[in-house]
Amino acid sequence: MPRSALSIVNPAVDDIVAGRKRVEIRSWAPPAIPLRDLVLVQNTIFLRQDGQEDPDGIALAMVDVVGVHDWTPDEARSQGKQWCAGYVCWELANVRQIAPPVPCVAKRGIYALPDDFGKVS
Repeated sequence: MPRSALSIVNPAVDDIVAGRKRVEIRSWAPPAIPLRDLVLVQNTIFLRQDGQEDPDGIALAMVDVVGVHDWTPDEARSQGKQWCAGYVCWELANVRQIAPPVPCVAKRGIYALPDDFGKVS
């Protein structure tokens, strides 16, 4: 069964695994809630253009997205971030670390990982 993935710039997935980050802030909402078993791929560059990829991504965790709410100025301040209108928080739960981490390509949006994701050859 194909797995869905979301790329997030370093060090955010590390912070999610450590419990320091409980939401992912995005300008768009996931296609459905709940979104179960979403693989989080940490990468080092912002993917700003359609079709842009980072070949050096690393799958570090799997999560469930259990809700979405508007990102508020108060929430931004509590996170040490500058607030910007129009963003939403993806509420993350059931965080599971992938060990060992799996190298994979990071892409924009939610994308399907290859069928052989995580298989040892």
